[in-house]
Amino acid sequence: MTSGEFVCLTGNSQGDYYLNPISYTEAMQSNEQKQWMKAMKDELVSLRENETWELVNRLINAKVIQNRWVMRVKTSSEGNTHFKARLVAKGYAQKPGIDYDETFSPVARYDTIRTLLAVATSKGMKIKQFDVKTAFLYGELEEEVYLEQPEGFDDGSGRVCRLKRRLCGLKQAPRCWNKRFIGFMEKAGLKNSTADPCLFYRTHGDTFFYIAIYVDDGLVVGNNDEEIQVFLRLLQEEFEVTIGLLENFLGMQIKCQSDGSILVSQEAYTN
Repeated sequence: MTSGEFVCLTGNSQGDYYLNPISYTEAMQSNEQKQWMKAMKDELVSLRENETWELVNRLINAKVIQNRWVMRVKTSSEGNTHFKARLVAKGYAQKPGIDYDETFSPVARYDTIRTLLAVATSKGMKIKQFDVKTAFLYGELEEEVYLEQPEGFDDGSGRVCRLKRRLCGLKQAPRCWNKRFIGFMEKAGLKNSTADPCLFYRTHGDTFFYIAIYVDDGLVVGNNDEEIQVFLRLLQEEFEVTIGLLENFLGMQIKCQSDGSILVSQEAYTN
């Protein structure tokens, strides 16, 4: 390893530690080669299911953006490990005004998240969390963007990927996803908070319902279980999501105690 390079080790409760590879080549040379290959194939299956691109002949004057694999080992609160790979476009090669226009996309503030948890605790409200799988793919691409075939999965034809949907890494991808999600929330009858653009709410009488979104991770807080379930069904009809109990959110470990209180810590981060 040369000066200035860093590695990231991920561990679990069993004491096993894994190196997060920084490239496709490094992943294929690691002891976890099979796990990384499966993770990359799973990502490509998801991209194909969402019709992210179509293979076309390379045009002479077309600028083709490179891509790279980003690989991480994620550990649950129980210590289980999950190998995850994401194909990311090298968006730094894009030029403003040519390849994209607007890029700004808000995310929920951390004090908003903490306030929601405090309100939920004090009011005895129910909490759910959700994760939108491949969120950036739900945004329609307006610009003409070409991408090289993924490393390790090039069919040798010389063709390139003409993107039909926004891929992670593109400058405009977060903004497009945020606009899509806001549109969905409006159809669901929720309003934006003036204090935080990524906090949505709906109240009527003694019923309170809140949603906070941080890119593709969301919190659902409410005092009416039926209303929560109706929203989650709508969410599943619109997007491919994972829904579960609140355990880990934005690097925080969250434990809901039997007395209704909530314990927030960052033990994994400090370790």
